[in-house]
Amino acid sequence: MKINCPNCNKTLNVPDEKIPQDKDFKFKCPSCKSNVTVPTGGGAISADLPQFDGVPTSTPTSPSLLDETRQIQVPKAVPGALAPSLESMMGAIEDEMDILEEGSLRALVADPDNLELISPVLRKMNYLITSVKSSDEALSKLQFNFYDIILLNERFDGSDLKNNAVLQYIQPLSMDTRRRMFVALIGKNFKSMDNMTALTNSVNLVLSEADFSNFELIFKKAIKENEIFYRVFRKMLVNTGREIES
Repeated sequence: MKINCPNCNKTLNVPDEKIPQDKDFKFKCPSCKSNVTVPTGGGAISADLPQFDGVPTSTPTSPSLLDETRQIQVPKAVPGALAPSLESMMGAIEDEMDILEEGSLRALVADPDNLELISPVLRKMNYLITSVKSSDEALSKLQFNFYDIILLNERFDGSDLKNNAVLQYIQPLSMDTRRRMFVALIGKNFKSMDNMTALTNSVNLVLSEADFSNFELIFKKAIKENEIFYRVFRKMLVNTGREIES
């Protein structure tokens, strides 16, 4: 069954077997986070819209209000490369029902060698994990999906820090897209939580592989600090009328 969210108009595919036949059911839209109610008997679908306090009389028209889908930049086409097939495009698109069933946050892990160390921590934090094994696969996923967390090894897919295709895709993303995304860069020679190195590489956190024994502690601390920073930043945007408070 295809359901359009009344709030953001995003189309969601809900398997028929997950829909109760004798009662209304609710779920949270993975795009706008509104609670969507689907009534039994084919009635009108409704959404609980967020309440706004102190909304200005004119709606801000800042580019920051654009949704992530339109802001995510697509890598430049490689000369001579074949256009992606419909099958490969559909394979890159994540299943929205995974979000509804398992949680509201997504993580992309581009570090096969350390996946077994990373996954238990992310699952504990209620992240739905997508792991990739090549740069092409990672770029396809990023092109068609939004991820709250990205963990990338500097040597992913046989690359290095200077030529890492996934990092090169992430670095020029717009500020509005990047501030909704937490990127951790993993490597052998990093000093964990070195803010200057993180800033230089346009990521939120750098992590040394030697510190994986403290991965959970370091990762949670960095996430918390990032949330505090952007809470202040977003408050400034609201106060200057560039964003509506929700």
